[in-house]
Amino acid sequence: MEILNQFKRDFDEYLKDYLDELPEKPEQLYGAVRYAMEAPAKRLRPMAVLLGYYLFKDDYEQALPMALSVEIFHNFTLVHDDIMDDAHIRRGQPSIHQKYGTNTAILVGDVMMIHAFRVLLALDEEVNLDLIMDYYTEMGGGVCEGQIYDMAFESMEEITSDDYMEMVGLKTAVLLGLALNSGALIAGVEEKKAASLFEYGYAVGVAFQIMDDWLDAFGDEKLTGKRKGGDIRQGKKTWLWIMAIEAAEEEDREFLKKVIRTRPVSEKDVDRVLELYKLYNVDELILEFSSKLLDDVSEKVSDLNLPEDKTRLLKGFGEQLVNREM
Repeated sequence: MEILNQFKRDFDEYLKDYLDELPEKPEQLYGAVRYAMEAPAKRLRPMAVLLGYYLFKDDYEQALPMALSVEIFHNFTLVHDDIMDDAHIRRGQPSIHQKYGTNTAILVGDVMMIHAFRVLLALDEEVNLDLIMDYYTEMGGGVCEGQIYDMAFESMEEITSDDYMEMVGLKTAVLLGLALNSGALIAGVEEKKAASLFEYGYAVGVAFQIMDDWLDAFGDEKLTGKRKGGDIRQGKKTWLWIMAIEAAEEEDREFLKKVIRTRPVSEKDVDRVLELYKLYNVDELILEFSSKLLDDVSEKVSDLNLPEDKTRLLKGFGEQLVNREM
């Protein structure tokens, strides 16, 4: 997996060059962009772009503009998400709207979205940019749709696991799918073959987000850097909560519904919700479900007819994202 570390090192250097070339003025705008982009991050999505290219061609540096574009776009969505969620902390430091103010944060997100598309001009002229943009803009619209669904969930009394899966797929998974897919397209792979990579990335993205739910509730606080039960305190209707609602007896179901409407939530109630998750076995079901998502999509990897070492690399990347501890 050393090649993945190399992807990250090369991308970080490319990102640094981009940030160095940003205008100095207005400092409040571009200083905030630098602040957002320099925050500690795993760079999973740009690594997925480079991986999607590398599976078919070794000179993955050709895909760096797309990798940068995807990372800027991802961070743009985080800036605006934090405003909508009134989240004060992002990656262990004050969120953009907390540090610079809401009005500036809106503009920071806007200019980042513009730059996300602008940096694509650095792609090789032989790349079918029209095709890339078709996929890209469809993904971008999906992310906005997913965010709307996520916001609507706050006031909806009844939400099914299918509702949640659709929201997660749009808000989170489509971007990882696009990352792998676009890398392959830039390498000159035919659309049908690249589409298999999108489906794999999409499944990994869904499993990744669902595992976020599990880590929030049951992860090691020393590794995650977060208190257990943060989603419960924020009133989020996660996969765990939805599955518990579907499985719980009436008294417990009413308690779960009451807690999700309560502000602030007492630590006693947080602990009780976590106990109910275990009582109804949803803490184990979520792990099984995430694993099944990867198993079900594994045939898409086989359809690519990749060399054995690159097949292992792709599968290992997906497993690493899902079976993580933070």
